[in-house]
Amino acid sequence: MKFSFEFKDFIEQEKDFDKLAIISENEQLTWKEFELRVNNLCDFLRKDKFDLLENPVVIYGHKQADFIVAVYACIKLKIPYIPIDVIYPRERIETVIKLAKVELILNCETSNLAINNTSEIKLHQNNFSFVQKRENYHFNANKSIVDPLIYLIFTSGSTGEPKGVQISTEAVVSFTNWMEYSFGFTENDVFINIALFSFDLSVYELLTFAKIGATLLLSDKSSTENPDLFLTRVKKFGGTVWVSTPSFSFLYSRIENSPVQNQVKFFLFCGEMLPNVLAKQLKENYPNTIIYNTYGPTEATVATTLVEITQEIIEKYNPLPVGFPKQESEILIEENEIIIVGKNVSLGYLNRPELNEEKFVTRKNLRAFKTGDNGYFEDGMLFCKGRNDDQVKLHGFRIELNEITAKINEIDFIQMSETIALRRNEEVKKIVSLVELKSNFAVKEVHDIKNEIFNFLKNSLPYYMIPSDIKVIEKIPLNQNGKSDKKALEKIYLAKA
Repeated sequence: MKFSFEFKDFIEQEKDFDKLAIISENEQLTWKEFELRVNNLCDFLRKDKFDLLENPVVIYGHKQADFIVAVYACIKLKIPYIPIDVIYPRERIETVIKLAKVELILNCETSNLAINNTSEIKLHQNNFSFVQKRENYHFNANKSIVDPLIYLIFTSGSTGEPKGVQISTEAVVSFTNWMEYSFGFTENDVFINIALFSFDLSVYELLTFAKIGATLLLSDKSSTENPDLFLTRVKKFGGTVWVSTPSFSFLYSRIENSPVQNQVKFFLFCGEMLPNVLAKQLKENYPNTIIYNTYGPTEATVATTLVEITQEIIEKYNPLPVGFPKQESEILIEENEIIIVGKNVSLGYLNRPELNEEKFVTRKNLRAFKTGDNGYFEDGMLFCKGRNDDQVKLHGFRIELNEITAKINEIDFIQMSETIALRRNEEVKKIVSLVELKSNFAVKEVHDIKNEIFNFLKNSLPYYMIPSDIKVIEKIPLNQNGKSDKKALEKIYLAKA
């Protein structure tokens, strides 16, 4: 049967309507039920002419099937959406709503947001009702925009105000075509969702599962924070495509005879540098699983490079490559900075003309984005050296913090590490590293552990890159996006023993 969302370029596919489309913690939807619910929500929104809204809508919730329904209803009605997870404080939600001039919230939670001057619709398993309703809206009867927006994701801004990254239809089509034809995924795959919908890493599975007619397994916070529960769900529902940051996977990489060892077909990494030691551990404990490393900022629609990390690559390269540029995209290196060129580049930040002029440029008559990441090419593959803002200056020397972290991660008893710069009055005063040990590591005095790490670094790094101190901690904290939480690490380091 034809899946009749009628999204001409990236969603109209042959689907098995009786197969599961979405698995959440509380319900399961077949493709037939999914389509019905999307169409019902579209009809409900059309009654009040919300399909003609001029401004984006907010979709609010946490890993509900209704959240996915809302996403695809918005896509079908050509309404740009902003995904917001419940983890975000109300102040940030109100800031986003103000910046984007949001007039409608689609709420998948049981509690109301009730934000002034917005309409709010409660979504609950095919039941839609108004929590509150404003009287006047900004409508735009002209929906014939050449390249309409699909979604906006708000990222942290250096000024403290979040930046709304605008991703257009052309960019999404380019991305989903890449997902369909270059990764080897099929309609029989089950995509394991880990990232929050507010984090663009989730777009991998959120848009790809529907592109190819696969299944989406949603994992809420209670699951992702409980390794046994998480693996049990992945095993039960046949998860095959694991999408996460490298940091999230460190714990699972060391599990021998994992219950999903022969089930997971792909590890797909993005969002951080993939440590060589992690790839090596995964190869040992998941010998039949393909490991993909990818790279790309939110501003270039999730990712723009791809490489399969084979045993040969692990042995040859450290750090690992992030891959070859995708079709319809080109990577340039200008003064060590990675510039992404092509259809996958965002239309710019919402209402930030000065920043757009600085970061979004033109190359070869195409949109281009100055990433702020340092990189180089070797053997035709891109290698990322970390962000410009991860490069610090100490005692006159320029130092890449990621390079120190990568070197510490090579030590066999280190599970994970992070290196941070401590500043006073915006000036770097010293560099410190925090390390998490492997669980099976024989207990030693902390003093002895630190000496071993220092001796290793002295033999592999210039003297000016050696951290001033090393602190052994129980666990490297992760932020809501599954990346190492630098602010939390600083607090941990500065706390009294």
